[in-house]
Amino acid sequence: MSSLNQYFAGISVKRLSAVETQRETSNQHEFNGTKAMQDYLGHERRMIPAAFVYLGVTDEDRLSLQDHVTWYDAREQHPTRSEYRLYFRDNEVMQKAAEGDSLISAVHHDGTMLLLVISEDSPALREVLWMFGMPRLPENRFTTVDTEGVGPQSRALFNYVAENAGIELEEETSDDWLDLMLERFGASFPSTRDLSGLALETLGQDVSPIEAPDEALVQLIDREEVLFRQLERYIVSDQLREHAEAWADDIDEFMSFSLGVHNRRKSRAGHALENHLELIFKENGIEHQRGAHTEGRSKPDFLFPGGQHYADPKWPANRLTMLGVKTTCKDRWRQVLNEAQRIPEKHLLTLQPGISEHQTAEMAAARLTLVLPRTLHETFTPAQAGSLMDLEDFLHLLKDRQR
Repeated sequence: MSSLNQYFAGISVKRLSAVETQRETSNQHEFNGTKAMQDYLGHERRMIPAAFVYLGVTDEDRLSLQDHVTWYDAREQHPTRSEYRLYFRDNEVMQKAAEGDSLISAVHHDGTMLLLVISEDSPALREVLWMFGMPRLPENRFTTVDTEGVGPQSRALFNYVAENAGIELEEETSDDWLDLMLERFGASFPSTRDLSGLALETLGQDVSPIEAPDEALVQLIDREEVLFRQLERYIVSDQLREHAEAWADDIDEFMSFSLGVHNRRKSRAGHALENHLELIFKENGIEHQRGAHTEGRSKPDFLFPGGQHYADPKWPANRLTMLGVKTTCKDRWRQVLNEAQRIPEKHLLTLQPGISEHQTAEMAAARLTLVLPRTLHETFTPAQAGSLMDLEDFLHLLKDRQR
């Protein structure tokens, strides 16, 4: 599990106003601070190195740059009053910002700041707000998050959201399992199935796939995330040291290496999720087949009871179930609709928090039901809650259909 205070000394969130964003009518280049922000930014004038990041509607509509901000008291000469503000210079990120966008101001433990602007139309808005401890859309003034009171959050889910949004975060890490992995696998990446097996092995009796399947799934993906990151840090650091001089003269080769690291993370996450679901299905006595072919080249992630039953025209369609599995949905959820044509009602398990009401309405209209670990249901609105399932609900559905 992960908590926000591992990453940040302070977080405040607000919705941007017109006067803060309309450069053609306003020269304001500052945000009004609050007393709560003084607790972690202090009372002295200070210039703070800051990373400005903009998240737009699409992956292409993103921007990041390095600059600085100034925290100061606009009434520092007044004997009794204070009025703290956060001043910024005009830059490309703030030029993109619009009224209604959300601003996250987060201070790292090293004193540097992240200023993250998220378009109000960004599909990542609610999940990024969740990541920073905001369960709802912010107000027009800064709300400060209790970084110690929020969480603990799933480390794996936290990392998935951060990487999906292109946000680089660092936390203190340990190497509790590194010696075991080096002894078991050597200085190389094992198959995802082997690493998933080690996650289960190291959890032992602490995980209960039958009594608490939702909690078990999160525990398993969290443990595998820890294992993978420890081994990745060891292997990648070694490769960086070995090739540093050559890559200094060949940036393209370094970029290729970096892309490979990123792609390995994404690919592993999806396979790991399927591995842990497969374990939970087996432990619960659910008959299933992973990657069975249906029509043409379609291959649902999970088919219940299996491909042989699906291919039998005498097997009732209402006793068939399919489950797509995606760590994050975006628009890829539509791919599931074309799989297993005998099954009109689709199910999709995802780890993406806070999907928009518009998108879940589209899913419902397409007869697709979202399945999420119970801990993520709180990131959806009350209007969405009735259309969601947790893993335990889904297992009950499967057991009913397989009786």
